[in-house]
Amino acid sequence: MFRLSMFVLVFMLTGCATTPYGNFVAANDEAHNKSIAHDVTQQLITLYPPASTQFNLQHPTADSFGDVLVDSLRTGGYAIIEHQKPSPIQAAQPALSDGKTLGYVFDRMDGLYRLTVLVDQHVLTRAYSSSENTINPAGYWVRKE
Repeated sequence: MFRLSMFVLVFMLTGCATTPYGNFVAANDEAHNKSIAHDVTQQLITLYPPASTQFNLQHPTADSFGDVLVDSLRTGGYAIIEHQKPSPIQAAQPALSDGKTLGYVFDRMDGLYRLTVLVDQHVLTRAYSSSENTINPAGYWVRKE
């Protein structure tokens, strides 16, 4: 049990050094996407009040997990500003936004899935294990501020 706990901890900490955003799982199940997106939405609800929080996505969500996550966050009551590539004029101007930045890294290693969510300077990470047709959390949410 101790080995598994240490493996999960090391696995989650390696996500803190990852800079690219997005989904890096080649083929993920739609039911798994919905389950994980619902889980992260519930965690964000405990930390950031819906209906008064706007999330500004830091990268395109053109993958199946990103689409489900955006839908789940909107259903949870969040305003979502989707990522748009800035024009050269917009890139030179400072961004004027009241929302919080939001990015995610969804990846897989040795049978464990890991979701890292970045909200402004805060990092939330959780590992998930897959067995047969279900996916379950493999630990608690870890929050780095």
